[in-house]
Amino acid sequence: MVSPLSPLGATSQPLSIYWNPASSSTNNITIHASSPGDAAGQLDALNNLYARAYQMMALADQLSGTEGRANFSQTPTQSSDTAVAEVTYFDQTHYPVLVPAEQFQFKVQQVAQNQVNQGSSFNPDAASAVSTGTGTFTLTVGGTGYTLQVAINASDTNATALSKIAQAIDAANTGVTADVVRGDNTIQLNLSGQTGEDQAFFLADISGNVVSATGVNNSTQTSADAKFLMNGTVNIQSGNSVSLLDGHLQVNLTGTGVATVTTGPQTGVGLTQSLAESMNSFGALLAGNPYLNPDLSSAWSDLVQQQVGILSNYGLEGGSQGLVGLDTVKFTQALQEDTRGTAQAISGLASQLQGFVQALTSYPATSLVSSSSSGYRAAYSNSAASLPWWQGGIGGFSITV
Repeated sequence: MVSPLSPLGATSQPLSIYWNPASSSTNNITIHASSPGDAAGQLDALNNLYARAYQMMALADQLSGTEGRANFSQTPTQSSDTAVAEVTYFDQTHYPVLVPAEQFQFKVQQVAQNQVNQGSSFNPDAASAVSTGTGTFTLTVGGTGYTLQVAINASDTNATALSKIAQAIDAANTGVTADVVRGDNTIQLNLSGQTGEDQAFFLADISGNVVSATGVNNSTQTSADAKFLMNGTVNIQSGNSVSLLDGHLQVNLTGTGVATVTTGPQTGVGLTQSLAESMNSFGALLAGNPYLNPDLSSAWSDLVQQQVGILSNYGLEGGSQGLVGLDTVKFTQALQEDTRGTAQAISGLASQLQGFVQALTSYPATSLVSSSSSGYRAAYSNSAASLPWWQGGIGGFSITV
């Protein structure tokens, strides 16, 4: 991969642009910070150009040829029943190529849930049902008690009083959250705890009638742990999230029943989406960086327009300045109707991108920056260095693949 740009702050240090790793004769060109004009900006632009080009190339490599077409028949990481267990995250770069898929069978007996208390309903504008004065009450969560106080004024309405109680509960940071819910000329205070049996809570008055008057100790849903077997092993935990493969796979339990989660590689749809995003990153750099040769952006736009015309039936859409979009619904439909043809079409796109990058990296770096009389081009031209890959006399830029 392309090495990063050297630090630009110290003028005593050289600025380096690292050339294409395929070069057998040299690794880098060095230009000192005393170089004229915009050398630093041009070097940074070149580093970004090479980095994004090789990133796009790496994705294109996975979609070209026989092995690339095989990606479209692979089974992705998925759950056999998302009503029981659903995959919420999978690090696709972690999946080892050509390694048999791993399976995790879940037999869910109970999902974790939180306690919910629903208070009594009041007229929001009526005088507070809670007694005037300072009300003191306890909130006990998992065996730990918290003492809270609320000051109610004679002029407070039910809406004001419930808001004060909610603020006192939230400020205590007990894990219980308060929510003032308004309906049609009604208002009530609801409380929610965290999932797990050890997060059960209850409230009691010490002085005043905050709890009894508002009905907030009325539980409508009890807290519970998740209880399930995974590959035959019993598990009991407070939450529904299950972390597997050292955190590379996250599964969420959604209901009771049996489901099998099977890991698999990044499939053709995911790879094509990633390729489209990489193409946009590359195209945006060409179109928006003033230090790069503008002919690069023109050549890229021509290639994109050509490919969009060929692949429009497969969901590839063109935008301005060489940007693309992938209609995944249309693409998936095309893949279902004609897997082989779709795979071949995307393989063709990948081959064109490979050709573009290979042609790009065959040019000397100085021909890729803008033709300003200062900066990297001038600094290199005026230096006494002679690099084996330098090709003098090249003007303009065009790529044919």
